Amino acid sequence: MLASQRTIWCGLVLLTILLTSGCSGNDSDQQSKPNILLILTDDLGNNDIASWGDGTAPTPTLDELSRRSMRFRRHFTDSTCSPSRAALLTGQHPVSVGFQTNGLGLSSDLETLPKSLKILGYRTAHIGKWHVGEALEYPETHPGAQGFDYWLGMLNHFVLRGPGADGQILRQAPTYLDPWLQENGNQPQQFKGYLDDILTEKAIDMMSEGEQPWFINLWLFAPHTPYQPSPRFADQFPDTAEGQFQSILKHIDYNVERLLESLEEKGLTENTIVIFASDNGGPNIARDNNFPLQGKKTNYLDGGVRSPLLLHWPNNYEDREIAAPSHITDIFPTLIALAGGTPPTGIMGRDLRPLMSGQTQNAPSAFYWAADGGFGNMTYGSQLLDHSSFFYRDLFGAYSTGATKGAIATPSTETSTEHPLPNAADADALITAFERQVRTPPFAWQPGTVGHAGQLSGRDFQRAPVMGGYSLGVSLQLPTTHSVQQTLLEQQGVWRIDWLPDQRLRVLIGSEEQFSTPLNSLNRTCNKLVVSTQIEPARTHPFPGPASSRLLLYWNGQVVLDSPTELTRPQSAAPLKNPTWIGNSADGQSPLLGQHLAKPVIINKFLLPQQEGYDLSNLQAELCVGGSFDG
Repeated sequence: MLASQRTIWCGLVLLTILLTSGCSGNDSDQQSKPNILLILTDDLGNNDIASWGDGTAPTPTLDELSRRSMRFRRHFTDSTCSPSRAALLTGQHPVSVGFQTNGLGLSSDLETLPKSLKILGYRTAHIGKWHVGEALEYPETHPGAQGFDYWLGMLNHFVLRGPGADGQILRQAPTYLDPWLQENGNQPQQFKGYLDDILTEKAIDMMSEGEQPWFINLWLFAPHTPYQPSPRFADQFPDTAEGQFQSILKHIDYNVERLLESLEEKGLTENTIVIFASDNGGPNIARDNNFPLQGKKTNYLDGGVRSPLLLHWPNNYEDREIAAPSHITDIFPTLIALAGGTPPTGIMGRDLRPLMSGQTQNAPSAFYWAADGGFGNMTYGSQLLDHSSFFYRDLFGAYSTGATKGAIATPSTETSTEHPLPNAADADALITAFERQVRTPPFAWQPGTVGHAGQLSGRDFQRAPVMGGYSLGVSLQLPTTHSVQQTLLEQQGVWRIDWLPDQRLRVLIGSEEQFSTPLNSLNRTCNKLVVSTQIEPARTHPFPGPASSRLLLYWNGQVVLDSPTELTRPQSAAPLKNPTWIGNSADGQSPLLGQHLAKPVIINKFLLPQQEGYDLSNLQAELCVGGSFDG
């Protein structure tokens, strides 16, 4: 054989080996990846598992699962449903992805747990409550748009009684009985039976052994209100509020038992990671859900933002007490790592494998929470882990502080601190810095040139004033001429701001056109324009109320427009995907003459001159810095 032929032949053999070994390796790799069953309960506190609290919860299965699992005894969440769920899916602080507490939905460019698992070869299914976005009319907010191959459940718990007579979404009091559920975005259908039984049965049906590993995201409704026990367990407890709640805890335990038995029967136990968690603490309605912690759902004391977390993978991660702090954002990167992937970077969550292996791991210095109360009001809190102290401000302005609580089910949950407790001014400064970090989404920015617009894109559900609080600040010189209309910004189909020849500003949001007073305070070098909106849609349940909005325009710190005209979001999400043009109209026909604008500062918060945390003065301080207009 000639040398050249031998070289070609060897090369072909080597290529064949690489190709076949690559395919074989991939098949083997897929088969070795663990299945993942993530069970998320709704409002289950630390005292709702017997071995985590006072011992009165009827949870023998969960107690046994806890005994065999990684037990994260100081696990933090948010204090309500939507932000915790957004944090779990993205590994990011919920405020940073638009949930404060409610949000429009998760923007399509966000990396999520199911999207990342799909890349690793997983079949993904969401079963149960969703509650990750208020724009239910947008398919882009549904589970299927976030990486789930299949989904069955309810977009939130207020739609469980079915649509209205006109077939449209109708928010009503939730129910466990004969619920209306959606499958893969199709029209809701009524199912006969008890809600969590239906969801559990679907999860069991989807557990299967095959070449492709699966991720089942089972988000149960229990033990959320209303406390409607199933006849299966109602007779086992007194007909009291606490008895009804205990029967629901018993029902959760029963369904977890069914899930674990099904894994065993199908021979899947050894290669399945089971996570059991809750989205937040309990509400303390029928019993003290959070003993020995103070606080409850909706507040930022320990009882509201701590709940159990269990992780069990036989022969890999079993039976360990973990007293170090963990957070609901840690679930995403930890599961990606356990599935053989590389945890994403640039997110809040951490890969917890070092803690699960008995090693030390640097803990965050603090956890922060914030929720908008609407129109400038807010509540916030923090666990200053490195100082062993906390602070909390409620919606009514009451401020409290004290020493933090340690791990659950240890000889003492009390901690002490040698650091001075933060006063209200300290807390406000810390929250201001925190808000500046998380309320500014990382938009993509393409600078413009004179006569040609710059372009903002990305984070479609956070880039425009369509829901909740929103503010945009721009630094600008005076136009070289005032004789023609010039466009400061436009996102086609969503909103637009024009400079008019009579030195007024025109703001168009949706179909609502509004005008400022004439701009009298003009600075030839640099002017500061801030647009701030709060947009709240009408509500029917659980807190009925009309739609309300407020639009504020500040020019060099002075209010030039203050309007309560009702503003609404687009009927579809399509216009929100359009880029935001800065310094010209979308068609390029109305440039801002004589200059090009730097990247605007966008804060997902309604701003007033004086308010808690980040306020108008903070945004103004970021404008006209150094007189730069070069983007």
